[in-house]
Amino acid sequence: MDGQHSFKRTEETEIDLADLMRKLCRKWRQILVCALAAAVIFGCFGWLKGRDTADKMVSEANEEELTEAEEQAVTEAVRLEKEIRALDEYLENSVLMQLDPYHKHRFIMLYGIDRVKRQELAAVTESYLNFISNGGAADVLSGLSGRWNMDKSYLEEMISAYQRTYNAPYQIAVDALSDSGMLSEALFYVEITGTDGKEAETMAADIQQILKDYSADVKKTAGSHRLKLLNCTEGVTADLGLQAQQQDKRAQLSAKRANLKTAADAFSEEQKSVYEEAVSKEAAGSRGGDTSDADDNSFREALSEASYKSVFKYALIGIIAGGFLYAGIFTCRYVFNDEVKNIKELKRMYMFPVYGQIQLCERGKNSSSQIFQTNSDIYGNTEEQVLNRIRIFCQKQGITKLCAVSDFQFADAERDCLEKIAARLASCGITMAVTESAGKDTNVWDRLVEAGNFLLVCRMGTTTYHSIDDAMNFYLENGMSAAGAVVFINI
Repeated sequence: MDGQHSFKRTEETEIDLADLMRKLCRKWRQILVCALAAAVIFGCFGWLKGRDTADKMVSEANEEELTEAEEQAVTEAVRLEKEIRALDEYLENSVLMQLDPYHKHRFIMLYGIDRVKRQELAAVTESYLNFISNGGAADVLSGLSGRWNMDKSYLEEMISAYQRTYNAPYQIAVDALSDSGMLSEALFYVEITGTDGKEAETMAADIQQILKDYSADVKKTAGSHRLKLLNCTEGVTADLGLQAQQQDKRAQLSAKRANLKTAADAFSEEQKSVYEEAVSKEAAGSRGGDTSDADDNSFREALSEASYKSVFKYALIGIIAGGFLYAGIFTCRYVFNDEVKNIKELKRMYMFPVYGQIQLCERGKNSSSQIFQTNSDIYGNTEEQVLNRIRIFCQKQGITKLCAVSDFQFADAERDCLEKIAARLASCGITMAVTESAGKDTNVWDRLVEAGNFLLVCRMGTTTYHSIDDAMNFYLENGMSAAGAVVFINI
């Protein structure tokens, strides 16, 4: 028993977490509205912040100015980067650079040109050599039904043509025959390089057909002659020149990469920004696009993406913060609010009996002003159970007069319910008067003292523990006895 209030079990109010969570979950609509409102507010803040960031990025981009020496260093670095990209692409895609120089597969064809006049021999021979060595044959070969699916420059490396240089006695003899008015002749070689012997042989067969077709054009432009294939040789050789060429290209690539790294490491932040922008423009230009438009579009897309991310991030934060904010405010109100929260709490704090709670609905929500629950718990959640518990207690205590009092104005449904209970108790010999706002209406105090017993009527969410304590002190000081309490719940 408490030392200050004899009618109280304890002065401390315990928090019913289950009841708190249950009531909080019933407020899901309010939580959702608060979360959405916070999401809109935070999203607007995120949009403004994203726009400020974009403006700052644009300002920084416009304010970047380099000295002449810094610009020259950046230009040199961009040139190096372009050379590295081109050389790396060449080493990766060139068939010649991928070959094993110690096992080079080649197919050599020996061609002869005869029945040609001495003064026309050089023109005819050089026509064929120029066509083969300078890309004409590779150009025709690359268009042959997609069989040689590679860049023309790489295909051209696999085809070469040359003539042998003869010694002096042989050359003097040839010149003498030419001077005598006889027709002249010439020899040249066509060498095909392949990844294997089969590829070299297949390409050689295509070159033979290409030269055969090309011969007609040479006859029209350079002079009459006959082109014939004299010999074909296939073999594998070790090409030390190719090995040196491969090593030289790889050494160049390594050196350029080292130089670029050294230059980039020495860049300031402004130089790095300008360098990266120039490299991106260069890459876009190599793909055949408009570098300025591509750069502007990418910059705009970056700004737009940053703005969207900022809005989404802050909107998500707003949803979480809004939900937690409402839950926090509701919890604080629940904890610090002095109102009666549930019937368990009322039973735990006071000595007088609590007969139960009566659930009522507001008029307009149901055709009846009350809801009667036949399947209720042991605390008496129906009017019938509350009535019988009051009747049993009064009969056991010998109470014949009773006054139902409250510190608030009754609603119509509450007044009807109490009057119905009073009528039922009267049939059992118990007189119950119904009094509302007893603390303010002094005219009913004499009636309360005459009855001697009072039934405390509370309303969930309206009646406070402070008002209960004041009423109990007043009634007990004037010699009245607490017959118990009943709680109304409006739904």
